[in-house]
Amino acid sequence: MHVNSTRLRELRLARQWSQEQLATVSGLNLRTIQRLESGAKISNESLRALAASLEVPAESLLVGSSETKPGQTALKAMREGVIAGLEFTGITPRADFWWFALGVVIFLAFAKLLSEVLGTLPLQIASLAVLLPWLAACTRRLRDAGLSPWWQLISLVPVAGILVLLYLLTYPTKDLDSVDASSS
Repeated sequence: MHVNSTRLRELRLARQWSQEQLATVSGLNLRTIQRLESGAKISNESLRALAASLEVPAESLLVGSSETKPGQTALKAMREGVIAGLEFTGITPRADFWWFALGVVIFLAFAKLLSEVLGTLPLQIASLAVLLPWLAACTRRLRDAGLSPWWQLISLVPVAGILVLLYLLTYPTKDLDSVDASSS
């Protein structure tokens, strides 16, 4: 995840804080603040600390949080789901997850069509190719909903387990403040 360095700098300057003051208030290192204001990647812990100290939603500090154009949301969500494919850390918002899920279904449907012509191998390869990205996306989505990623194990229960998991994946995004309060 990359921080929106311009927004971070604007929020800091709006409070008339120096980088040192922001580092002190957020509990981060001064060098970390300097790197983030130059557009470096940000960890979940640093993102939460900055969001809490600046009193803004964590998502508003990330690149692309306010740059989405209508009509590009679906393709952008599918592309980001593929890019974040093996990343089990972080979160995936509900809408982005379901767009990614639609992309997986379309990919598997295409593989099924190919398997009608070429045998079962294309579908087997496609299923293996989407397995880890699907598990990673479910992990990020459950974390976004404030649930443990271990809930994915319920899908091992035939039929009912998969339905319960799909229901859990529809939970709304949990506020970072309430997640922090419940973990304390």
